[in-house]
Amino acid sequence: MYLVAGLGVTGQSVLRYFEAQGEPCFAFDTRQNLDITALKATFTQTPFALGELPKAWVKQIDTLVLSPGIAQSEPWVVALKEQGKQVIGDIELFARTVSAPVIAITGSNGKSTVTTMTGMALQAAGYQVGVGGNIGETVLDLLLDEHAYDVYVLELSSFQLETTYSLTSQASTVLNISEDHMDRYPSMAEYIQAKMNVFSNTELAVLPEGLSEQGIFHPVCISRFGLSESVIQSERDFGILTKEGGGKFLSAGKQPILAVSEMLLQGKHHQLNALAMMALCQPFQVNAKHFKQVVRTFGGLAHRTQLLGTFQGVTWVNDSKGTNVGATLTAIETLGEHVEGKLILLLGGVSKDADFSDLTPAIQCFCRHTIIFGRDKHAISDALTEVEQIMVDTLDEAVTLANSLAQLGDCVLFSPACASFDQFSNYQQRGDAFMKLVHALQITELESAC
Repeated sequence: MYLVAGLGVTGQSVLRYFEAQGEPCFAFDTRQNLDITALKATFTQTPFALGELPKAWVKQIDTLVLSPGIAQSEPWVVALKEQGKQVIGDIELFARTVSAPVIAITGSNGKSTVTTMTGMALQAAGYQVGVGGNIGETVLDLLLDEHAYDVYVLELSSFQLETTYSLTSQASTVLNISEDHMDRYPSMAEYIQAKMNVFSNTELAVLPEGLSEQGIFHPVCISRFGLSESVIQSERDFGILTKEGGGKFLSAGKQPILAVSEMLLQGKHHQLNALAMMALCQPFQVNAKHFKQVVRTFGGLAHRTQLLGTFQGVTWVNDSKGTNVGATLTAIETLGEHVEGKLILLLGGVSKDADFSDLTPAIQCFCRHTIIFGRDKHAISDALTEVEQIMVDTLDEAVTLANSLAQLGDCVLFSPACASFDQFSNYQQRGDAFMKLVHALQITELESAC
């Protein structure tokens, strides 16, 4: 008997999957006040429980299907494991059923972008592609929909990979590693190992330049990507070649694929994303024409360094998806190099016990002001003692203050480096709130000008 634990987006997809398979299960969530009226009406044959796991269920449970937001270190989960119960996730259920090839993508930053671009390249080449996982549709909903996919491209978080054991992939990657989720992992080593699980059974391991091969379990081959020519040691490696006259090209081996200048999105991290995308497509029939189509048209994802516009000479950028220090550092450095004036940085929320001091050099170089808000603002402030900063309580206050401080040519960068759960349901809701606040400011200023 299965226990579906956690009744959010992932848990509900598991319930739909089990119902389609005719598989009975229990449904449980630790949130005592969660409204499950609609779920009970939909899954009428499934017993539900909230708050505490019913003792009568325990002996009947063989396997716990754990939502990624629930840590395996939770006492009730530990107790079930000690009784010999298996703990898996929705990705493991998918892995046991899927018959089409899989591309698996993880990393601290950029995985949504690379997942999206890889799906676009394969679609341009004529494949029917299911894109999902930690982005878009859940993997089990992809299995249940009416499409016959030729390939699945999955974004996978470290939380999902913790409970995945039998996923086989044609190509997989850890795009990068930076400190994240230190409130869940005892050490960086354990966080890294969770990410490296993506290579457990892969045909092609795609590695960023500098990432150790330690922990990779016998892939058929390894492909590297990076922003230099030196990374190219074989035809499977992807890097940047400089041709006579100074032109730079994204290249497969020593073969130029497309000019960097052709990319719609400029910046080093966009180049890395494109190189990773091309490397991951190697097992499939995708060529330069398809790659060019993607990088010439892909304008980025919502909430990821999303340009909202320039108003009264000040540019506003929504990077709500910057939920860790590494993502925010990249955003500061990338935008800081191109903005005419200085950055006004807005950050804050749930810090996940990260070390924010790593932001200090970039802030000192590129930022005019740093505005810190949210639950963990004091801890963040303590880590950034060497930079000019102002603390407020809410995002609303932060936007208003940024608007008053910004000078002509400046860029207001909303890149929180934190989770959103203190004041918002998720990073999307937080980003939408930021966009509404910015839009309201512009309307107010226009009305005042009239």
